[in-house]
Amino acid sequence: MLYFQSNKEQEFGGFEEGTEQYYGYRYAQDNLKSVDQCDDDKDDPSMNFNEEFFQGCQKYFEDK
Repeated sequence: MLYFQSNKEQEFGGFEEGTEQYYGYRYAQDNLKSVDQCDDDKDDPSMNFNEEFFQGCQKYFEDK
C-alpha cells in the first residue's frame, strides 16, 4: 500500500493533494498544452491564481 501511495504522489509532481501546487499541477495536466499558458488566466478571479499554483503548473511541464 505504501508503494501505491508514493507512486500516486509522483504522478502529481510530488505535491500533497489539496495544496495550491497540487491544483496548479492538475490544472496544467488537464487543461494546458504548454508552460506558456500557466499564467494566461492569472487575472481571472475564479482561478485563485497565486505563486504556489504557478509553481505547480510549471512543475507539470518540467516533469512531462
